[in-house]
Amino acid sequence: MIHKERVLKALNREAVDRVPFFYWDVPEFGVKLMKHLGFQNRDQLLEYLDVDFRWVEPDYVGKNLVESDGLSKTDIWGVGYSKVKQGDFEFWEATHFPLEGQTDPLVLEDFDWPTTALFDFDSLPPKIKKYKNYAVMTAPGYSSPGLFRIIQRLLGRDSFLDVIMYHPKFFETLVEKVNQFYLDFIEKFFEKAQGGVDFIRIADDFGSQSGLSISHEIWEQYCKPAIQSFVEIPKANGAKFYMHSCGGVRKLLPEFISIGADVLDPIQTRANGMQPDGLKNDFGRYIAFSGALDEELLLRQGTPEQVKDGVKQLLDTMAPGGGFILGPSHKLKVETPVENVLAMYEAAKEWKY
Repeated sequence: MIHKERVLKALNREAVDRVPFFYWDVPEFGVKLMKHLGFQNRDQLLEYLDVDFRWVEPDYVGKNLVESDGLSKTDIWGVGYSKVKQGDFEFWEATHFPLEGQTDPLVLEDFDWPTTALFDFDSLPPKIKKYKNYAVMTAPGYSSPGLFRIIQRLLGRDSFLDVIMYHPKFFETLVEKVNQFYLDFIEKFFEKAQGGVDFIRIADDFGSQSGLSISHEIWEQYCKPAIQSFVEIPKANGAKFYMHSCGGVRKLLPEFISIGADVLDPIQTRANGMQPDGLKNDFGRYIAFSGALDEELLLRQGTPEQVKDGVKQLLDTMAPGGGFILGPSHKLKVETPVENVLAMYEAAKEWKY
């Protein structure tokens, strides 16, 4: 069974030879794992792990975003990042928020907004053709549209809620600007994809460990209309809707289902309301789940044998009847033992329906 067929059959609750696999990490962990296995590129790594998905994105053709010293960078939205070192590990941390402290809508008219001219969409077809046997998804980052995750970085997380509450006109204009970019991006992306992309990944975070981080009113006013507009063209081109939101988002599951989400990722099982058995029993007929193997404690702090036991328990709960894709419950962090990640996929290959 080829990878694409396995994923699509699992989503349709049809019989498959094994549960499909997803993989998601911070770049630093990927480098560590490739070094451990002696691989030169990510395709070799994903092939070794037998991962069923591949990501595609258009080539970025704008100016260099990383400074010459390699210690700072700026993304296309103007958000600045600094390289932070903690012990043996390095990672990027957002340190400059270009609209922090701003509340005047006129400021947004003069802001240097990104455009789709920064990307070469003609680079997509050969990438899609290369991965024709895999479940092809829009890549995390620029190719996975989001709304609040972008706005939070523009404003700074500490200012975000205050701006929503006390400066609604400014916030509404900000939402319009982000939406304009993504609607143009999606249109150009799927025009070139020509039906070869299986999933559009919408990425936003609506939950925390304790539950929802937004109100129902904010969801209805801003988030729901944006997401519906983002998925309209992909759905018309045959793509499925892969919704990413961390945290305790159980209360939003009926909303995700109502706007056509086919998959929810990454299922942070330690968040309130996100226990696998409850999700499977209450929503498993209506939406598929991806992820769910505890990244925080099991993968980072457990032993390989504990990981294998955790995989078996998870699959016993989530895999019967289809509608489940195995992966970590969050990005694999750089400090995660490589042996535990290898144990996750080894155990999943051994598990039988």
